[in-house]
Amino acid sequence: MENARWGDLFREGRAVYTVSLALGIALHAMDAFIVSTVMPSVVADIGGTEFYAWVVMLYMTMSIVGAASGGPIKLMFGARNGYVAAGFIFLVGTLVSANAPTMPVMLVGRAIQGLGAGMIVSQNVALISELFPPKLRARMIAITSGVWATSAIIGPTIGGIFAEMGWWRGAFWFAVPIILSFTIVSWRTLPKGSGRVEKKWSQFPIWRVALLGSGVLFVGVTSNIESIVLRIAAIAFGLFIVWLTVRLDRSAENRVFPTRPFSPSTAVGAAYLAFLLIAMAPTSVGVFMPLAYQTLHGLSPLVAGYLGATLALGWSAGAVMTAQLQGRGESYAIVIGPILSTIGLLGVATSIDGTSVPLIVTFTVVTGFGIGISMSHLMTWTMLLARKGEETITASSIHTIRSLGVAFGAAGAGLIANAAGLGQGVSVETVASAVTWVTSLFALAPAMAGVFALMLIFHRRKIEAERAGLEDQVAAGD
Repeated sequence: MENARWGDLFREGRAVYTVSLALGIALHAMDAFIVSTVMPSVVADIGGTEFYAWVVMLYMTMSIVGAASGGPIKLMFGARNGYVAAGFIFLVGTLVSANAPTMPVMLVGRAIQGLGAGMIVSQNVALISELFPPKLRARMIAITSGVWATSAIIGPTIGGIFAEMGWWRGAFWFAVPIILSFTIVSWRTLPKGSGRVEKKWSQFPIWRVALLGSGVLFVGVTSNIESIVLRIAAIAFGLFIVWLTVRLDRSAENRVFPTRPFSPSTAVGAAYLAFLLIAMAPTSVGVFMPLAYQTLHGLSPLVAGYLGATLALGWSAGAVMTAQLQGRGESYAIVIGPILSTIGLLGVATSIDGTSVPLIVTFTVVTGFGIGISMSHLMTWTMLLARKGEETITASSIHTIRSLGVAFGAAGAGLIANAAGLGQGVSVETVASAVTWVTSLFALAPAMAGVFALMLIFHRRKIEAERAGLEDQVAAGD
């Protein structure tokens, strides 16, 4: 295979696709970092402190619903129409949020934004699979990782500026021209595709999508449950509903997931399990590290927020630095990445209390770097090894799987943290204990992901051997 260059993303008419897909990721990423920064100003103005966690939870839940809807939407209406519709939904949610007079209205706006964001990201992955040849996909995925890292730096600054101005609504209005640019560029540049427009809304998998969302919601509400027993019950029930959704999806004509999505005996199943586990890894760092920096090391909220974002920087650096790998190098990347993330999380666990901040940051970067060098190649392999006829739905549901990992990871992290003492109140002792236990136990997630990555390597070799045999038979027949 001929080596690809970064410039190839902008040649042969691909520049408009690269820009359009990067803008789509930027909407989701910038929104996440900006809104988290201005939320204290929001509740100070319109009230609703008791619903503070629901702003994130509803956004995440609807993002998963949107991601699960992305594949069917794209098949029904085509590449361009589905992507543009997702941008329009995100715009509506942004306008509702910008004009929210009360917290309930804000929750409605954030839910609509989450739906649009999930549809954008899931279709984004599917479009990378369709619009870019295999040799360029890892580089395009690295570009999207770079967008996330850039947003991690710029987002809090933009949100902080509007918060300092006393105009938190400006943070939402700031996104409007970006959303309009994204919508216009996507409409003018993306191919219309071969959407099955004869499909009707009555055939849309609404009940399975709703069931999936309710399962995630049950997991999400655990943040508002004090009893550990009830938390465990809610998480277990949420997992059961997700399992039921996958089971019902098996026999459906308009499926949300590819065949046997969580079976390690298939290539896609092994890859999905790796995605699910790797997505859990950054949760412990993302949720609790800003609190740890402030409580244990006396850093300001702004500095703590930026140090927490070093995970995204490491992720992006890993994706960019290894995007050119091919063949055996890709195999090394998808296995070594989870190992590095495991080492990084264990390093954070052992150094969080009484150690210099630079060392903690270093381990955080290592965690992100491991995710970055493995994730892009896992995504590329998943697209490449998808069953014939399931390419679109396999690519589009990758984001759903990753989002499920984040959701269940956040619930598990909260459960562990409370059991470790954080539920008794924020203090040096409780925070140190909670972060140590969470990062230590969550180190198991990328370690297990490495096992499934090894299985994926075995599956790829087997599939490539079978495909080569078929080609030899065809050649012999000719």
